[in-house]
Amino acid sequence: MRTNLLLILAVTSTCFSVPSPQLQQEKIIISNDNSAMKEIFSMLSPQIAYVRTPTLSLDEIQNMLQQEAPTLNVAVINKVLKTLKCANEFNVEHNNVLTIIDYSLPSSEKRLWVFDLKERTLLFNTYVSHGIMSGALETKYFSNKYNSKSSSIGVYKTEKSYYGRDGLSLRLDGLDQGFNDNAANRSVVMHGGWYVDENFIKKYGRAGRSWGCPALPLNMTKQIINTIKEDSLFVVYYPSDNWFMKSKFLNCDNLSPIRYTGNLNGEIKPAPEDVEKREDVIFAKIYSKNLDSEPVVAMTADDYIRIFHNSAPLGRMLRRQINNIEYIALSNTEFENIIANNNKDEINAINFVIPVITMVRGYYETQMHLVDFGRIKEIKVNSESSNKDSRSYTVNFESKPSVTLRTTNQFIRWVGL
Repeated sequence: MRTNLLLILAVTSTCFSVPSPQLQQEKIIISNDNSAMKEIFSMLSPQIAYVRTPTLSLDEIQNMLQQEAPTLNVAVINKVLKTLKCANEFNVEHNNVLTIIDYSLPSSEKRLWVFDLKERTLLFNTYVSHGIMSGALETKYFSNKYNSKSSSIGVYKTEKSYYGRDGLSLRLDGLDQGFNDNAANRSVVMHGGWYVDENFIKKYGRAGRSWGCPALPLNMTKQIINTIKEDSLFVVYYPSDNWFMKSKFLNCDNLSPIRYTGNLNGEIKPAPEDVEKREDVIFAKIYSKNLDSEPVVAMTADDYIRIFHNSAPLGRMLRRQINNIEYIALSNTEFENIIANNNKDEINAINFVIPVITMVRGYYETQMHLVDFGRIKEIKVNSESSNKDSRSYTVNFESKPSVTLRTTNQFIRWVGL
């Protein structure tokens, strides 16, 4: 029971952070010459409002963005300019660093930009992940809800950095009511991810996915987080009419009451036909009733590509590498093909992978370990499992006791990128 509880704690979120105390308190507005109405509007979004520091004009910022980032879409620039205008209208304190994510672009493209508004220069342009429930290659679906495992659009302000289970990470304060103001309590933070590395993206066609966090390439995480941490604006763009119409940061000069009804909902749900289908995978029934602690049948991504002559399905890639090698959980259909072929090379490529809990930097972390059962002697389909949807198998080893395998399409926390 204790092991299962630790496993749940370790993998419930790849983006864990403890909300900062100030986010739990009522926010304070300090204004100078703004009208009472603007103060009221400012209080409608959970943010700290301060007297702003003069910066570049919006025209100067627009010219800089166009010159420094020619691939940044004009529509994105226009919304970012409106965001800056409204942030100043509502006296949101921020420094001269601006981060933009354009989630209208696929994860195979560099869709994160960091600018220094004071120096009028582009600092970084790189890849960034999205949530596993927000789409595969493209980011289409967003949520502000707990356990949604989706990305959230809107305007954020960066907070302090810290070291967690994903290494150096950055807390984000969602300022956009109804769209991202649950970000801190959802543990949505910026961190690094091996699955956002450029070589990974070129090999597999897209970045892996987080559970809602904007994950960065590991080799750029430290530079970017140390640059944007503590009071910089962070704008996550997607062409959502709902966001365009209801966000406080896009409508500060629009007095339409629709934004102040208290019914803001930033969720963009997938159509039923777009929901990613979970394939059956194979696991060894050994230790417990909890699938998250049982060995899964897998093979290296390179062996998978070689044997099945197909691209590696990231939806079944394990969320942790083993010795810097990616593994794919085998589907029931693929396992049946290996049995039918009875090819020793294919059978010897089968591995059993199990999650192991370890303490890293004060956090429980899941690591993947290979289980050494030795060489497989034979694989049998059990006679009572005639239904292909609920197959069971017996694997006999040369020197170890036999193991029973079963299929499942249930969600397993450490399977799927």
